[in-house]
Amino acid sequence: MLKKIVIPVSLVACSLAFIETRAAFSEELGQFNANFPKHNLLLAENNAEKPRVAVINFEFSNVGSPDLLSLIPNGADGVADILVTGLVQSGEYTVVERREIESVLREQNFGTSGRIDPSTAAEVGRILGVDAVIIGSVIQFDIQERGGGGGFLGVGGSAKRTDADVGLNVRVVDTNTAEILYSTAGKGNQNQSDSEVSIFGATAGASTSNEGKLLTLATEQAVKEITKSMVEQAETIANLQDVLPQVDAVVASVSGNTVVLNKGSNDRYREGMTVSIEKVTEEVTDPETGEVLRQLTEEVATVKLTDVDARSSMGELISGSLPEVGDVAKPKTGN
Repeated sequence: MLKKIVIPVSLVACSLAFIETRAAFSEELGQFNANFPKHNLLLAENNAEKPRVAVINFEFSNVGSPDLLSLIPNGADGVADILVTGLVQSGEYTVVERREIESVLREQNFGTSGRIDPSTAAEVGRILGVDAVIIGSVIQFDIQERGGGGGFLGVGGSAKRTDADVGLNVRVVDTNTAEILYSTAGKGNQNQSDSEVSIFGATAGASTSNEGKLLTLATEQAVKEITKSMVEQAETIANLQDVLPQVDAVVASVSGNTVVLNKGSNDRYREGMTVSIEKVTEEVTDPETGEVLRQLTEEVATVKLTDVDARSSMGELISGSLPEVGDVAKPKTGN
């Protein structure tokens, strides 16, 4: 009796292919990371702190097969997670915890439609106290399979190639102006060939699903391109910190050495900023309209801000005498 013989192709080769791909990717990323200290030195020379940014979940409505996003860790959120990891590892950025972002989005009912535009992103960024917000789109997230063929005397051999292609677009939004500072894109491609052997019509081996691994690697590759671009732009974003608030604040509360002001991140006040507390000594008015033309002031104290939310700032007295409620707070140059 002639029996069908099934010869399984070892899955070890498939696993080794992924290990080699991952190792090559990690080595390349490691070489890229080796250049990051040069950028850090440049920021240090310019006395600029690392820019503080927030990464919002990527929008993916234009993807042909959104269900494929479920194949990578954390689904659609996973794309943003990979970018956060890349930015943190670069050492160029301070990245806000994703939990904080989700909390603000829920509290303010932002993003319920699934889309965040630059104006909304800037508003979220001001609440979070960041310099810039990163919004992005997944524009390609595809798996394609191509099969081979061939055989002789009932013994057939074929090779199936699986390609994963990922394309990402990113925009960096200035939280103060809602202006798009710049945009960049990244692409990734990973592939794998599975061999199949067929003897007298019986197929052996081969067809294990590794689409998720391929898509994850392709996403990491695309994010690497974006991260490289953002590292090159780190100094530009860091310089946003030099932009002083355009409005003065007023002292709202004084308790011991703690001072609370009536302006916060919505008006570009931020932690670490120093402000001059000044007492109004005279108000010059228009003799015809009675409108206040100018306030004459004298400095009484300097306060360093330690805690800033959207609408208020708290700071500690570092020099001078205790201010009073109603005193004016003016941001000092050199912040």
